[in-house]
Amino acid sequence: MAEIKYPVGIQTFAEIISENYLYIDKTEVIFKLVNQTKYVFLSRPRRFGKSLLLSTLEDYFKGRKELFRGLAISRLESIWTEYPVFRLDLSGEYFNCPDKLIGHIDGLLDDVEEIYGLAPTTGTISRRFRLLLRKAYEKFGQRVVILIDEYDKPILDCLHNDDLHQNMQNQLAAFYSVMKGADQYIRFVMITGVSRFSRVSIFSALNNLDDISMLPEYNTICGISEQEFHRYFPKSVESFASTHHLSEEHVWTAFKREYDGYRFAREGDFIYNPYSVLKAFRFKELGHYWFVSGSASFLVNLVKRHSFLLGDLEGAKRRASDLIDISSIGRDFVPLLYQAGYLTLKGYDANTKEYTLGFPNREVSEGFWESLAREFFIDRIGNNCFSTVKFLDELYNGQPDAFLRRLKALFADTESQPESNKELHFQNMMAIACKMLGLVVRTEIRSSAGRCDMTIETQRYIYIFEFKVDGSAEEALAQIVEKDYAGRYGVDVRQIFLIGANFSTKTRTLTLPWFIDSL
Repeated sequence: MAEIKYPVGIQTFAEIISENYLYIDKTEVIFKLVNQTKYVFLSRPRRFGKSLLLSTLEDYFKGRKELFRGLAISRLESIWTEYPVFRLDLSGEYFNCPDKLIGHIDGLLDDVEEIYGLAPTTGTISRRFRLLLRKAYEKFGQRVVILIDEYDKPILDCLHNDDLHQNMQNQLAAFYSVMKGADQYIRFVMITGVSRFSRVSIFSALNNLDDISMLPEYNTICGISEQEFHRYFPKSVESFASTHHLSEEHVWTAFKREYDGYRFAREGDFIYNPYSVLKAFRFKELGHYWFVSGSASFLVNLVKRHSFLLGDLEGAKRRASDLIDISSIGRDFVPLLYQAGYLTLKGYDANTKEYTLGFPNREVSEGFWESLAREFFIDRIGNNCFSTVKFLDELYNGQPDAFLRRLKALFADTESQPESNKELHFQNMMAIACKMLGLVVRTEIRSSAGRCDMTIETQRYIYIFEFKVDGSAEEALAQIVEKDYAGRYGVDVRQIFLIGANFSTKTRTLTLPWFIDSL
């Protein structure tokens, strides 16, 4: 059996085709895209194939028919026209000041002049862009195709600095607005990125920009659908199974559990993460390839900067208008997590027009909680104190006192500084620790009487927690009883433990005594 060549990290369509790498044919949906739209925006997480998509479009619009032999588009396209293509990639720089953005775009426009033999232009980046569109049209007699990759990189690089963030938005808005006034010179525009800032002025002039990010017909334009996975990878599964002495059915199931589960529209297939799938087959080993390929530091920084309740991410509900805009990141963590690929669409309620979100698969869920645990608990993860087996044994056997003592030891001397909302900080610490254990954890459970801080459920036991900060554990237990937080489990046969506990901001851990009652 010939060795399959997996295009790990290769984002150039021509190289993949000419060097006989595995290519998952997306050209049928590409043909539909270019013939039904003119100005297009697509948001997808990093390493989901956006750059490869733009590279494929570039070769299509350059009329390179020979590269598409045997692909779906070769049966659909009868006229292969060559257009001038402006490919502008904003991913190759760290943009910590406006001059870097201007310099980078100037360099991209210099490349366009060189590639197409256009006379040098001067002035602002907006003026140069406008002149080059006209010059290319006049020289070649064909309208220009514009492909902009990672448009939002300059904005995401400065999320921490409000003034710089606004300055970058203004610079990009002026640059992109050129396209609206140069419509007669343009054949097709596609802009890609991770995020969408719908309530700011970046695309205000491009009011004819079609956002296809959440349209069902383009759900699978990036990534690997279930049908594609079974069509393109049977030999890969066979080889993986042989290497590990597993059944092929076991391998199919394992890949689905680890890497499937993304969806970007209210209906349609769930999508496999292409980067992790290719990596896993290339190295014949399951791993957190996509998660570790990027830095999770921005997650940690945002949690530190804003008061986000982490335990409520699974099952969060948002409308589409919320999810396509991360301008309100200081108030809502969920849209950014969705756009970055940490959360995905799990369901849709047509009555409320709300989407239900959750972690797409095991790779993302485990990676997310592990990255936060390393920050909150520093080097204590993995030592005897944080023994997963011991924690679980205590909970599964109805030993809440032993569980709390182990948590007290874990929290002690953590270096993470409490947020301004100290109670929320400790709730997050508790949620992270429990999620790391793979437990069914819910926080801020609403009832007619109020909100319960946290519950943990096992097969035989239910643990109901109420926490106070620099307060009284006895009062916490009394609140559980008074507000009847256990009432929602009235017909449940499992034993219920009521636990009142107190966190000390001075010692940054649980304090003794805590109070436990059972039902």
